[in-house]
Amino acid sequence: MSDAINNETAQFISALTAGSMAPTQIGESYHAVVPQSFRHVDLTDMVEKTRPAPSRKRGEVVLGDVASLLAYCADQGAQASGYIYADTDTRKIVAVFNDAKDGAGWRDHRAVFEAELTPEAKRWLASNSKAMPQDEFATFIEDNQPDLQGEDATNLLTVATTMQAKSDISFASAKRLQDGQTQLVYNEMVNATAGASGELKIPKTFALGLRIFKNGDGYKLTARLKYRLHSGSVKFWYELERPERAIEDAFKGYVADVAGKSGYTVLTGRP
Repeated sequence: MSDAINNETAQFISALTAGSMAPTQIGESYHAVVPQSFRHVDLTDMVEKTRPAPSRKRGEVVLGDVASLLAYCADQGAQASGYIYADTDTRKIVAVFNDAKDGAGWRDHRAVFEAELTPEAKRWLASNSKAMPQDEFATFIEDNQPDLQGEDATNLLTVATTMQAKSDISFASAKRLQDGQTQLVYNEMVNATAGASGELKIPKTFALGLRIFKNGDGYKLTARLKYRLHSGSVKFWYELERPERAIEDAFKGYVADVAGKSGYTVLTGRP
């Protein structure tokens, strides 16, 4: 019997196999035939647990960024036997170190990185194309002002601040200006009567600077600003230009990084 079997395990095996064949080692597995209808018992896991370390690597580790994935893959040194799989639908990159690249593999030793959307990206995606009353839209823009980029976005923030400061506004008309912006004409209502009138210029589009994925780089998105006037009130919404393309491109950047630095063969798909 192997020296790795401790006394307790040896005594258990001795009692279990009394009057039967002694345990037999076949490669890295151990077997015995015991009296009860000569039932076959696989002792491999029991014996392995008595050792300082498993007989082979297995299990799955989940990593939080591409740098950690690359470091872990490098430590395993399994470029000759493993593949890395990149799935654009689930936004996961999975390294399988004991894959079937060179003969058969157990495929149960893995490292996984999943690209998770940032809270700010989730907020803008969740409200995409959602029509909001004037005050709700103004609050949304003010709450997310760190993501606004460029002059048009600054103008939009000014519009939101103005609308927040004026508690009761009746919008009278709107017209498109030559520079592409829209001019909204409004009247302030004071004690239920029309007061001072004013104008707001809203941009046609505005830019966002977002980190699409956690621990990732910033990405520029363009949004088209929309509005609808009805009975003196106005609703605003925005439409992001192909946000799915931005998400796909950001994920492809991770895949390209792994393919260029890991030394593993990178395949598109799921393991």
